[in-house]
Amino acid sequence: MNLSNKGKIERLEKGKLLEDYFSRLFKNTTPSTQEQDIHEHWDVQVNFKVDVKGMKKRNRRDDEPDENIHWLEIKNVLGREGWLYGDADYFAFETKKYWIVVQKDRLQEWVKHNIKREMTPYPAMYKLYRRVGAKDLITLISSHDLYYLNTCVLLKH
Repeated sequence: MNLSNKGKIERLEKGKLLEDYFSRLFKNTTPSTQEQDIHEHWDVQVNFKVDVKGMKKRNRRDDEPDENIHWLEIKNVLGREGWLYGDADYFAFETKKYWIVVQKDRLQEWVKHNIKREMTPYPAMYKLYRRVGAKDLITLISSHDLYYLNTCVLLKH
């Protein structure tokens, strides 16, 4: 197995563990199927659909994830609508101590007014970025912005 595939598998396994961890905050949850996760962009249903977003590194070469930023996917690697426009009702963004839960419509509206429509050749806050060889369109925002937009904040156990 090449390093690229090994990294993808590790990220998928870590994501599943994170989704299970988030699910334990509620009594009755239904996990998405692989098909729903890929095409509808949601992970957990609790009377509503939630797409769980773990902490990520700002740059791949960073040692640790950064709880102060979060990536938003406007277009996916195939150039289709990203998870920001999927079927989830809410997004749960992880920080070290909390889950910041944000309603999808509210985040989409915020993106429309606050993300600059200029491309940068490197990841930059509030600007559009496309990775080399991909058709994605992503941006970085501050966790403070998510906290401002939150529907609720849940303490991690």
